[in-house]
Amino acid sequence: MNRNAGGIRPWMELLRISNAPTVVTNVLAGAAVGFAALPAEAPAGGSGPQVAAPAAQLAAFGTSALVGAGVVFVYLAGMVLNDAFDARADAAERPGRPIPSGRVSVVRALTVGMAMLGVGTAMVAVASGAGLALGLAAAVLLYDLSHRLLPGAFLLMAACRAFVPVIAAVAVSQQADTQALRWVAGGLAAYTAGISLAARAEVRGFGASARFGAWTLPFTACAPVGLWLWSGVPSPGGWSLGLGLAATVAALLSVAVGMLVARRGAARFAVPVAVGMWIGAIPLIDAATCCMLGRPFLGLACLGLWGVAGALRPRLAAS
Repeated sequence: MNRNAGGIRPWMELLRISNAPTVVTNVLAGAAVGFAALPAEAPAGGSGPQVAAPAAQLAAFGTSALVGAGVVFVYLAGMVLNDAFDARADAAERPGRPIPSGRVSVVRALTVGMAMLGVGTAMVAVASGAGLALGLAAAVLLYDLSHRLLPGAFLLMAACRAFVPVIAAVAVSQQADTQALRWVAGGLAAYTAGISLAARAEVRGFGASARFGAWTLPFTACAPVGLWLWSGVPSPGGWSLGLGLAATVAALLSVAVGMLVARRGAARFAVPVAVGMWIGAIPLIDAATCCMLGRPFLGLACLGLWGVAGALRPRLAAS
């Protein structure tokens, strides 16, 4: 029996817990789209711009919290089930992972993963409707079951991420701006697809498809700028715009450093580090999105979660 079996550490590795903050920031980016669509009223005193009613804002924050909790459960369930379904392949390719190393059993991983998926899907269904909740759960399961068999499975991973801001926006307001949501969800989907393509290099080597995926990342990371320039949403101006542009620059720097690491190191060791950096840039992109939508305080929350993810990553691998 493995002496290191049991305890919380193997589960933290299995859950890839360092990625969880990036899912929460996806929720915040989608919520920012929804907040912009809340019914507005004149402020007390009758002067100044119209703002959403306090009761509507409070309800929206509560709904966003429920969505965030549900989506995190679904995401972490996907991580656990991914390893459970890949146990045989990981025994050859990544024997140090919790299941092939004997620290977590396949049966326990499957049980916990399916339970978390059910709980998370129910929470999301309460907040935004059964259709979107079941769509997210189906995309997660299909990816986990097929990603080693289907060359285009990376598109399912992209769909899993794209569902998140859509769910959050619809949960906050059924009248969410569809044009803005296309930029937010579409940009996130494209960025995730690029990471998924590049991440295959960890096992297969940094070939043409991996290089293509990596080279798409600097462009898709700029989706918040496209949102600001071409989506038709009002320009945020002031410090909100400045913070959004600064977050975009920081995301681009993270992407660029990851590309250098991936190209110059041995794939087996360098690619996981690069993938971690690329995933770690997602909260920066979400922060920029929130700021471009005139929600800088949500952007600051994303930046705080970027710090949390960065602190966890050296201790718990992102891929």
